[in-house]
Amino acid sequence: MPHGPTKMKYLDPSKSFVPWLIWGLGCVFYFYECLLSVSPGVMSNELMRDFSITSQTLGILSSVYFYSYAAMQIPGGVLMDRFGPHRLLTLATFICAICTIAFGMTDNFYTACVARFMIGIGSSFAAVGTMKLAANWFAPQRFALLTGLMVTLGMLGAIGGEAPLALLIDNFGWRESMEIMGALGIGIAFLILLIAKDSPHHMHAQQQDHHLEDPLVKSLLALVKNKQLWLVATYGGLMYMATPVFCGLWGVPFLMFKMHLSKAVAANYISLVFIGWAIASPLWGIFSNKQGKRKPSMMIGAIGSLATSILFIFAPLKSGLLLQTLLFAFGVFSSGFLPAFAVAKELCNKRYVATGLSFMNMMNMVWIAMAQPLIGYVLDCLWQGELVDHVRVYPLEAYYVALSILPLGILISLFVLPFIKETYCQSVDDE
Repeated sequence: MPHGPTKMKYLDPSKSFVPWLIWGLGCVFYFYECLLSVSPGVMSNELMRDFSITSQTLGILSSVYFYSYAAMQIPGGVLMDRFGPHRLLTLATFICAICTIAFGMTDNFYTACVARFMIGIGSSFAAVGTMKLAANWFAPQRFALLTGLMVTLGMLGAIGGEAPLALLIDNFGWRESMEIMGALGIGIAFLILLIAKDSPHHMHAQQQDHHLEDPLVKSLLALVKNKQLWLVATYGGLMYMATPVFCGLWGVPFLMFKMHLSKAVAANYISLVFIGWAIASPLWGIFSNKQGKRKPSMMIGAIGSLATSILFIFAPLKSGLLLQTLLFAFGVFSSGFLPAFAVAKELCNKRYVATGLSFMNMMNMVWIAMAQPLIGYVLDCLWQGELVDHVRVYPLEAYYVALSILPLGILISLFVLPFIKETYCQSVDDE
């Protein structure tokens, strides 16, 4: 095999449905993974009651998902670049499904933590694997748009993990609901196994042979030493952190307390954040492509999400409509960080796209994993002893102090952004 990049061949998506079908199956797994990631938020009271735990401990139960997710990003990216997404996505979906069933069946808190940990391992392949399919099956100029569309489908999964899952839990109980979700995951795993392929024209076999000749460790070290990649990943992690932390665990109880809402109504309000993401995610990719620049989208998104998050957390809102508008706007603006994934791809050698993207994703999860238990710890420190149905009730001031971590992270991302170099939508490392 000659040394140097293998020329990519793509099926024309306008003439063949195959690329869309295969990439779409990856998106279905991403949809499923996003649903599982936010699911503790709508059953937080039930989990605290059944496992007899505090908010800090609940934060740990939720965050172990992100610990394993983050830890698997670099190994997962290396595996994805070497062996392709087909087999890995099949196995990862199956792991998520089986461990979701185990989570619903266990009465032991530590077993539940292990199950969530394993769900995080399986989920860690979803986004990177789907983006790898996009890179393999579509021309490079489509990548930002496809990433946005993938996130749109993921946010629809997150919406399913709010109000619809809350209704399922109200009707069947949280344990039975997890078993139903696990059975659904097994079906998705079989679809990926039977239909998905790594790439067109046996490209994967060519790439695998090529990888075996490349100095893998040297290439990984080059990625780690890439200061720009660190900056982009830090910006992305701080920007993204607020959405899964607020919507995935603390948003529903906070809105229930602040606005005196039922769980189902609070979950519906939280869903508006994901609806904003679902609508805006592909639009930010289109906007950055048309401008020929990535940073304007990232700047607008950071400023808008900072302003809206401060308002819906701290403002003394009386109008439910105003709160819903702010949550939707927050979803629209916070998804403006997504072109950062295109920047990460453009900073990496084509042969190690999945590894570079997984590094970006790892940093996203690291910030979430640190923030979840930290917020729970602050809440427990400010608890005044009130209990309802054996579950701790926290004063509104405690939520204000704890959740201030989220807009603070967005503010720091704004300070990081000027140090990131503009890629002008072009790959800067094709050597």
